[in-house]
Amino acid sequence: MRRALRLPRRTVLRGTAGVTVGLPALECMLNSGGTAYAQGQSLPLRYAIVFAGQALGGDDHEHNRSRVNGQLITREGDYIVPPESGVGYSITTPLRPIAHLQDDFSLVSGMRIPYNENSTEGSEVPSGGAYRDFHGGGASPLLSGMRSTSGGFTANGPTSDQVVAQSLAGQTPRPSLVLRAQPSFYLTGYSFAGRHRISYRAAGDPVEAQDSPQTAFQSLFGNFMPPGGDPDGDWRRTSRRSVLDLVLGKRDTLLARVGAADRVRLERHFDEIRDLEQRVAGMSQAVGGCRIPDDPGEDPSVGSDNAGAGSSDIGTNTGYSNEDLRARLMADLIHMAFVCDLTRVATLQITAFQSHMNVHPITDGIDSPVPLDRAFLADLHEVGHNGDADFRGQLAVSLCLGWHIKHYAYLLELLKGTDEGEATLLDRSAIVFMPEAGHGRHLNSPTDTAPKTHSVEDMVMLVAGRAGGLVPGRHIATDGAHPAQLLTSCMRAVGHAADGLGEVTGHVTEVFG
Repeated sequence: MRRALRLPRRTVLRGTAGVTVGLPALECMLNSGGTAYAQGQSLPLRYAIVFAGQALGGDDHEHNRSRVNGQLITREGDYIVPPESGVGYSITTPLRPIAHLQDDFSLVSGMRIPYNENSTEGSEVPSGGAYRDFHGGGASPLLSGMRSTSGGFTANGPTSDQVVAQSLAGQTPRPSLVLRAQPSFYLTGYSFAGRHRISYRAAGDPVEAQDSPQTAFQSLFGNFMPPGGDPDGDWRRTSRRSVLDLVLGKRDTLLARVGAADRVRLERHFDEIRDLEQRVAGMSQAVGGCRIPDDPGEDPSVGSDNAGAGSSDIGTNTGYSNEDLRARLMADLIHMAFVCDLTRVATLQITAFQSHMNVHPITDGIDSPVPLDRAFLADLHEVGHNGDADFRGQLAVSLCLGWHIKHYAYLLELLKGTDEGEATLLDRSAIVFMPEAGHGRHLNSPTDTAPKTHSVEDMVMLVAGRAGGLVPGRHIATDGAHPAQLLTSCMRAVGHAADGLGEVTGHVTEVFG
């Protein structure tokens, strides 16, 4: 009787030219129940933040109120928050791209960052509160749970991703992966000035995001020069071949020795690598798996600054660097970094705080619940401020929010499609979708009760996965919970014994059922 194959969890296939292919978690690495590695280590849990630099509604438009093709309309369900709580809630317009994953995430609404309604002095901002100067005044409490005392875009404490990363120090090759899809601010005369940062090790100590898919790809799965190798000879020839061809013999041997279930997982894993190789070849973009690739080619070109802000003067070829493709490639990298256990913590900033990305190029791919006679021509920031005279308010903002959520959904699909032991990679994760703002009173002028984009009231986040007992599939309406309390819950779900984040204590217990 042939002895059952037992592999250690760090097994890789090594081929010619120093090529290595990491393996997913296989049954032959796990205990009999498929809940931990055979050597006794627990299967890893993953944590990620996906950030959208926009609010939930348009200036001076009540929830569900819009101007579409020049006509004022009210459509229930255009605002992200559904009327029902619990399971089986209505899919609203921004959630249409993720409707097929409704059972895998929860929507948490009604959150609020506190602020001093009677003072604009930094010294009088409450604990975990926002300084009354949006956008920057809301950044620190949202990201770190620490109060902001000025309008600058900085976190005054470590962010949740870095707190988790520090607790896992030494367990993976990289403590965290920090990526950004938007490479430029696009507003003439301005720079990012901190708007491009959502990850901090400590107060004022940011982890700089990588905005180049190619560089990020090479950083994770880049070239390896074996000792004594010839960079001008065999290495360059073999680096142009498929990585799977380079480990062909060992791959076939391994497939022949494992059980049927592991064989299916391995073949799916190899198919994913082959698919990523083909996409690299077809698009000259950097995507990939746990392997040593050749040079993936150039990134999408970076667009110039917008010609203007509103629909009358913004150019259709400015203010855009193919963020749609960049975000998708970054999600591919996060997925495979998690699969290969290169890191267990990641952030993806799709758009920057106060983003001025041109939204015209993405309108063709947007699924609108009503016919649009014309595309909206404005940058993301000005969409919230009614940048188009004939298409403004709730629906315009919700469609842009749905574009962000589409990329969040894509990452969840990748994680859900990856088996790991008795569950999927998504089941062992806590993945947060975080918009920049809510839709309530103006932070700068709270006496103005008309809903504004510059608001830290009526905030919403999405939480996906089942790590640590998370129970997805519900709308959880809070009564003014702080966003940091929800982040604390997600940190606890992936094993960090947190009682709070920054100056904010407590957590949203409802996410655990």
